[in-house]
Amino acid sequence: MSAIERLPSLRDEPPMDEARFLKFLEARGEDERWELIEGEPIQMMHPPSLKHQRIGSNLERLLNDALDVVRPDLDAMREIGLCVPGHPGFRPQVDVAVVDRVPTGVYFAERFYLAAEVLSDSNAPDFISTKRMRYADHPDCLHVLILSQTDVAIEVWSRSNGWKGLVYRSPDDRIDLPEFGFSCLLRDLYARTDLG
Repeated sequence: MSAIERLPSLRDEPPMDEARFLKFLEARGEDERWELIEGEPIQMMHPPSLKHQRIGSNLERLLNDALDVVRPDLDAMREIGLCVPGHPGFRPQVDVAVVDRVPTGVYFAERFYLAAEVLSDSNAPDFISTKRMRYADHPDCLHVLILSQTDVAIEVWSRSNGWKGLVYRSPDDRIDLPEFGFSCLLRDLYARTDLG
């Protein structure tokens, strides 16, 4: 199901907010993964590919290694829900986020400083573009990362660069996120995959 398709049972319903989305989730199976994008519940690919998981795991580990030294008040976490003020119909589940070590919120982190998505075959370009723009709307978000799992490539969108995207494709490209003390070669994000 793409980001613009509505579930047949919801065609005549108004867009969901967080409260309705949580009630919707209560009626779904525990093995299903959903996120709320533009007021629409979107079923996520399940399970993510092993390569997708490895890339996310590599990023989380490298971020936490840097944060432990430079920003011990922050933590990189995988597959968590996020909340963006002013967008009640947007409750995504991000692949990796940098959040407060003790996050605010119950189901969705209310503050985050980085959001990273590992692309999947099911991600339509408009879907990822919407998520990227909404992440950038969060007043505390400093970086949005979009990582490919079909080739060695990352898009880095940063508040300090006016949210202009930079694309890195060489395994020897250095990715620097100075606010987190983070620096790695692009190849490090693809370690232990067939792209590494």
